[in-house]
Amino acid sequence: MSEGREALATPAVDGEHAYRVSLPVFEGPLDLLLHLVKEQQLDIATVPLASLAEQYLDYVHRMEQLDVEIAADYLVIAATLVFLKSKSLLPPVPAEFLDEEAETPEQVEERLRARLIVYSKFRDIGEQLRTRQLESAAFHYREGADPASDLTQRYRIDSQRLGRALIFALRNARPEHRTIARERLSLLAQMDFIMQRIRQSGEVLFSELCRDLGRESIIVTFLAILELIRRRRVNFEQPEAFDDIRLFRMTAPHAA
Repeated sequence: MSEGREALATPAVDGEHAYRVSLPVFEGPLDLLLHLVKEQQLDIATVPLASLAEQYLDYVHRMEQLDVEIAADYLVIAATLVFLKSKSLLPPVPAEFLDEEAETPEQVEERLRARLIVYSKFRDIGEQLRTRQLESAAFHYREGADPASDLTQRYRIDSQRLGRALIFALRNARPEHRTIARERLSLLAQMDFIMQRIRQSGEVLFSELCRDLGRESIIVTFLAILELIRRRRVNFEQPEAFDDIRLFRMTAPHAA
């Protein structure tokens, strides 16, 4: 069985419910033929394909026993190998009985060999691309860098090493005692507070609302501002990005 292939389970002889794995799954008839060539460590360019007929038919027969649907391509290759096998065993046909338009066994074999060689090359290229994809997935580009640049920094990621490092860090971390504090500032209360400040002075800055507040309270204040804007209860102005936000009264629309 070639490495990396899936396999079908075949019933074991010594038990009705016991199974053993014995038959690899092939992507097509040329894949099976290439497997037989490599299994016997033969050269594709010189191996007599007729010598593979028995092993090929044995695999097809075993797939039939497993109720695996056999495509027509498998049977075509099988018939071709049987034809080459029979021609190698029989004496040459006399010249007067030869069909000049029909392919000779040598031509049939060379045509099949050419297909097998092309398939082998494409399969090798596919394996190389799959290997490169796996290697590429193990790298992480530096944030903000151009992946096409020669100066791009790539950091290799080993998931197993990262996992071990995380476990080691967690095991050696100091135990922390944390308490969950109740939120002291509610969204509705902060909305009312903002509207009260605007009614008193006509406008208010976001920085003034957040003065002396903690992170959670600042977030609640910002959410309150967004909700007031959504409800069209206040208007806002921010001249430039990251400038302070000025909140002021929503002016009534002019009558038409």
